[in-house]
Amino acid sequence: MEYTEKFKAKVRQLRGEMNWAQEDLARELDVSLSTVQRREGKGAKPARHSRRVLQILFQKVGIGDE
Repeated sequence: MEYTEKFKAKVRQLRGEMNWAQEDLARELDVSLSTVQRREGKGAKPARHSRRVLQILFQKVGIGDE
């Protein structure tokens, strides 16, 4: 999956749907808070494991691929 502005928006939407802070998402992905901040801010591409977990979470809350 290409890491785009749309993907960053989906991550923010996910956090909103789950009522999670960035810290909560970091814990779920088993990454540091600064990693989540970089991904949401500068657009650093997540590692394969994190992308897979994010896809599962997107499906769980009904955030689809557009």
